[in-house]
Amino acid sequence: MTPLYLSKIEIDYDTAHLAGLRDSYAWHQKIWLAFPGREDKEREFLTRLDESPEGFRLLLLSKVKPSRPSWCPEPAWNSQQVPDNFLKHQTYRFSLLANPTKKVKSAPDGTLLKNSRRVPLVQREDLLNWLERKATAAGFEVDLPQVRTIPRPRMSFIKKGKAGHHAATEFLGTLNVIKPTAFEEAVTKGIGPAKAFGFGMLCLTPVQ
Repeated sequence: MTPLYLSKIEIDYDTAHLAGLRDSYAWHQKIWLAFPGREDKEREFLTRLDESPEGFRLLLLSKVKPSRPSWCPEPAWNSQQVPDNFLKHQTYRFSLLANPTKKVKSAPDGTLLKNSRRVPLVQREDLLNWLERKATAAGFEVDLPQVRTIPRPRMSFIKKGKAGHHAATEFLGTLNVIKPTAFEEAVTKGIGPAKAFGFGMLCLTPVQ
């Protein structure tokens, strides 16, 4: 297996403000500083951002060993290589922060659109169907009735002067690996759209 590195940044709100971390796109730009000299390369990392009363926690999963960016205080940075056998288990508890969407070709009034657009999924049945399709492609299966679907606040951002937002849902449950190669690829590449904005990273805990 290609070496993987899991890094964690935990900072308070004041530090985030001073670093200019105002939204998900700003986090995406700042995290590139952990990979100096690779700004023009293909993105080979996934992130997940969680907020608490104390501040932010960012998880960073990468194929390339990262360096602590200058805006991150040294005590707030922790980076370790993922054990080689971590992805060799059969069963895991998982948490997936995702941006479940579907493409539509018509406006709400029924008018056909020249280009399709993505709309967020909000109903539990639609969310579970989305997760099942993604799981099948990613080489694992889940016990859908036991999966928790937790709505998250929309994540707004400004990119090149234009405002945007992403709908967010957290999935919690247990998965069983069916196709190890496809599963490992999904872990490293992520699941679903908007991966550059902090979605799609499978957070896993092996079940012994």
